[in-house]
Amino acid sequence: MTPPLPLLASIFGLYLLAVITPGPNTFIVTRLALSATRRHAAWAVLGIALGNVVWLCVTLGGVAVLLQQLPGGMRAVRYVGGLYLLYLGVKGLRSARAVARATEAAPSVAPEMASVERALAGEEDRPFRSGLFASLSNPNTMPFYLSILAPTVAPGVPLWVRVAAGAGIVTIAMAWYGTLGWGLSTGHVRRAYTRREPLIRRVLALVLVAYGIRLLVSG
Repeated sequence: MTPPLPLLASIFGLYLLAVITPGPNTFIVTRLALSATRRHAAWAVLGIALGNVVWLCVTLGGVAVLLQQLPGGMRAVRYVGGLYLLYLGVKGLRSARAVARATEAAPSVAPEMASVERALAGEEDRPFRSGLFASLSNPNTMPFYLSILAPTVAPGVPLWVRVAAGAGIVTIAMAWYGTLGWGLSTGHVRRAYTRREPLIRRVLALVLVAYGIRLLVSG
């Protein structure tokens, strides 16, 4: 069993790489910071944080109890999680190439965010609900959390490790999206962020592949 502190460090590092990669949450905060006010962006961040809390309670609460009662449940989660992270890694590398080509042609919002933009039209009037909706409606959240948090629900791991993992993830999410919302209102951070988006996606993809292999090998 991995010692608690190195385990938490690996979870926080992986989540940080994931959260800084553009996605629906990033799009909402970016849009509100640019088209509305910092206050609107801040409310969206709170909604995103609440959505994360819900997912974490489901993952570390009910799912953890269920897995501990099923023979081989943790092993199955590690294998499924490893394969899922490998899938996300390969998909991320392809996405990074597509974003790099799109950025060279005409820098803009990532193509996959178009559907989110249509679904959340008018979020300036309800930023909290928009952030919550984006967080809860993301189908990748549950399998991602199961993948990175699988070691924390293994038998013998203290309860405080799961609590610390969940609290750290919510803190990282609020810190990143809050900083993003504050910085993007000036425009300088947005330009730097856009220029480095392909690199950010590649780094995350490679980390996901490495972590997925680790889960499969240790399963």
